[in-house]
Amino acid sequence: MNYTIPGPLSDHARNIMRQLGYGEQQKRSGQLSYAKRISGGDFPRYHAYVENLAEGSMQVNLHIDQKAATYEGSHAHSGEYEGPLVEQEMNRIVWFVQSLSHPQQ
Repeated sequence: MNYTIPGPLSDHARNIMRQLGYGEQQKRSGQLSYAKRISGGDFPRYHAYVENLAEGSMQVNLHIDQKAATYEGSHAHSGEYEGPLVEQEMNRIVWFVQSLSHPQQ
């Protein structure tokens, strides 16, 4: 699920994702992503690619990794790109970012 959160943001996307409980993951290709465990184990987990856009917006590409890649050299996994859990987590991210920009008084 892709979503663009309009800016300006109150902080850098990296710091926002950390505040939301996501940890950074650096791939061999150098691409940075963020993961957050759903339960006590490594999987399933939320997995997000986040980008700061030029106009101060933040783009989030979110899905759920159900399990690790099944064989060596493979990057494929069982991923869930839409559905209630993905929508709920995306709503939480959007709400949090907006609450930082417009704190209640």
